[in-house]
Amino acid sequence: MNLEQYNRIHDFFITHSSAFSLLLMANRFLTACGFLLYPLLLLFLLLKGELLMLCSFIFIPAICFLIVTFFRKLINKQRPYEKLPIQSLIKKEKKGQSFPSRHVFSIFLIATLWFYFWKPIGIFLLIAGIFLAIVRVIGGVHFISDVCAGAFLGIIAGWISNYIFLIC
Repeated sequence: MNLEQYNRIHDFFITHSSAFSLLLMANRFLTACGFLLYPLLLLFLLLKGELLMLCSFIFIPAICFLIVTFFRKLINKQRPYEKLPIQSLIKKEKKGQSFPSRHVFSIFLIATLWFYFWKPIGIFLLIAGIFLAIVRVIGGVHFISDVCAGAFLGIIAGWISNYIFLIC
């Protein structure tokens, strides 16, 4: 998005406090969905005695998360509120490390894991991930390229976790 688009979105949410509250609530709720459903998935795998799958669903995502974190620091891409003269709707003080979005990476990774285990929750999380990506861009903390890369890498990391389990 460009400066004019961000300003139009910002002005809309500032003048419509209920929409602004909904945006902030959506950011918290959608983030929480992924982070609450991940331990639930691990618990299900433990209770089912799927220890190999459990290990694959813990270690591969952890390694991928660390790689994404390292990559973000290496690239150190500025966030919209740093690069453009805008004020983000989602308050964030962090400088740089915008690409790729770890929030979006995480929810798409978790969605892909769930999709293998139980498709309805996987589909729910994929839809939640799309909405989270939109919220993060509208909120002014990520560019579209950041969330697209996060989604793509999350799906790839989830696929790798599933694939490693299947070949073992």
